[in-house]
Order: sequence, then structure tokens, then C-alpha cells
Amino acid sequence: MSLSVVGCGLLAAAQYTPYLNVKVYNTSAIDTGSIYLAPHTGPAQGPYVFDQRGKILYSIPNRLGNVFDFQPCIYQKNLRYCLFTTGSANIAKGYGNGTASIYDDKFQLIKGLPTFDYHEFKIQQSLNSATGAVNDIALLTLYNPVRRDLSQFGVANEDDQGWVIDCRLRALDPTSGKILFDWSALDHVPLSESLVQPTGAINGRSADFAWDYFHMDSIARLYNGDFIVSSRHTSTIYRISGKDGSILWRLGGNFSTIKLQGFQFSSQHDVRVIKDGGSIMRLSMFDNAYNTFTAPQGDSSGKIIELDAATKTARLVQQYNPPESGFQSGDGGSLQLLPRGNVFICWGSIPYVTEHTADGLLVYSANYATIGSSVSSYRAFKAPYTGITNPK
Repeated sequence: MSLSVVGCGLLAAAQYTPYLNVKVYNTSAIDTGSIYLAPHTGPAQGPYVFDQRGKILYSIPNRLGNVFDFQPCIYQKNLRYCLFTTGSANIAKGYGNGTASIYDDKFQLIKGLPTFDYHEFKIQQSLNSATGAVNDIALLTLYNPVRRDLSQFGVANEDDQGWVIDCRLRALDPTSGKILFDWSALDHVPLSESLVQPTGAINGRSADFAWDYFHMDSIARLYNGDFIVSSRHTSTIYRISGKDGSILWRLGGNFSTIKLQGFQFSSQHDVRVIKDGGSIMRLSMFDNAYNTFTAPQGDSSGKIIELDAATKTARLVQQYNPPESGFQSGDGGSLQLLPRGNVFICWGSIPYVTEHTADGLLVYSANYATIGSSVSSYRAFKAPYTGITNPK
């Protein structure tokens, strides 16, 4: 049976009480850590921390609005907790503006960065080679509707102008708010690269229904200042020059400059750099293989791939399959490399988290809702938790 699921919020309080139902638990093989989840929208929305057996350590439901990307982060050299809140997330459209927030270990707000989109909020550290100082850099996405001539795509208003989302990469100093780098997809990626045409809630006929032709869903910054950007709707990973914003290579999609050897991916999320050594780069990703607008391309999976920029080839290093056949996650999802080599996967709109050994063996599986209940977490993470806990 195929399980094509689109996360669209919690339906009613009676239908969902947060839990973690552990199905597979290989004590000798799993890595240590707690599980960070953030079911978004509905009466039980909010950040949750569970231990591996399913006990809630900390939660603040219904106080922050829709919550995305809840995870530990380093800010000003201290362990903090980062998340994104939005009151305007529209799952049918697939984007929403809100505030990127940083909390201390008592879950008191330290810093808020407003008016960004929820698809990415990461704080990375950058070494200043001249001074030796380590600086924080926040990576965020913006989704701005702008006017464009979309008549060649079947969108013809009275003035021949439709609406399209300009996805932007924004790198900034999270303390001062100073913009360090800004990049526009529309300035560099033609509309013809999109694999998702104007339709339904993204039909391009008004600002509220702007065509999301690119759909930026993850950003990573390399040591040399370049960026890795994932586009769900072109099914492409881009390397962006940190100097002039030019596209250095494309991986995947219809215009790939790198040849994929014996594998494919599509509609991916959460592309991360796990090795950057000269011409050789290793990337991890959650391969959705489905985006709700087009037909599924197969089961969703986690993937680690190796890219050789010198030979312009990429190979599949390892694939991590779902705990049951037929998982087709229409949005969200993440893959995290754990300290001892295991990987931890959030299955996006399918409410499961799993852990696998490096060679793909399933050693942990848990669901936090029933499939089809419309409960989902954009991403999930596994890491130690040392913050406050709920009263016993």
C-alpha cells in the first residue's frame, strides 16, 4: 500500500496528544541523545523533547504558534535552542512568514529575528582568518511574491503580469542583524527550470497565490564562504559563490552539470554538507521523491552522496529506506548524521522518526501519530538535552 501523505496540521485536541510510540529499539546499536520534535499547527503544536523510550522531558504546547525546526544550536559560544514560529504557515501553499527565535536553557527568549520564512533557520560558526575570531552566522530563507510575465506558463492577467515567489538566501549576523550575504533565486535561476507548474494554491494569479517555482528548503555555508542551496521544485542542489552569487554547479533536476551515476533524487529536503575536501564533497539529504504537486517518483528515503567536482560525477554512498514500504512524504523531512556514525531521520509528513547504522540497518523506529492523522514535524533531531524539564 502506498502512503502518500501531506502534513496539514493537527485536526482537533481529542485526536492528538503528543506521544512517542517506540516500535524498534536496539539498545546496543542506537546512539545516545534525546529526540526533538515540533508538531506544527493545531491544538498540540509546539516544541517537544522526548527521551528515547518516549517520555516527554519538556514541552510548551499552544504558546508559540506554529513551530518549525526545533533544535539545539550554538549562539555566542553557548548551547541554546533555536526554532521558528509562524502564525501564517499555509501548508497548501508550502510557505509562511514568521520569526526565528533563540532561547536559553530555561527556555527564556534571547533573540528574535522577524519577517523570515520558516524553511531554514541555522546558526553556523565562521572563523575570521585575519583575527582568529569565531563569528555566528544565521542562515534564513525569504519568500517574497513579485510581479513577472508568466504568460508562457499559462498565467495571463489583464496586464500579462502574474505573481511568482522570489526565494532568497539571507545570511546575517544574528546579534546585530547586519546582512552579510543576500541571494535571489529569480536573479540566477530561470523559471523554465521549475518542475512544478502554476496550479491550485500556487497558480500565480495573485500575490496570495504566487507561483512557488523554486521552493528553497535548506541552506548550508561552506568554509570558503560558498553556499549549498536545495530547491524542492527544481529537484536541484546548487553551489552558490559567496563572492558574486553565481551558480558554480547544479546537481540533479533537468539542468544538472554533475552526472548522477546510477541513482536519482527529487523534491529533496535538508541537504547538508558532511565532508568538504577539495574537489570531493559528501552531502546528506532527505529524498522525498514526492512534492504533492506531481506524481510520486518512488518511496522517500535518506541518502548520502559523494560528489567529485573534478570529474563532474556523483555517486550514491548509502541509502536509508523507510521502516515500512510505501512511505511517500509530501513535505518536510530531515537526515542527521550522529556522532558515532548512525543517522537519524525524520520522515516529514509521515509521523515517524528512525535511526539507522551507517550501513543502513534499522535500529530505532517510533511514530508520534498515526499515519493519515495530519500530524507532522517539519524536521526532527537527536541530541543531548540539558535544559529544564516538565514538573513531575
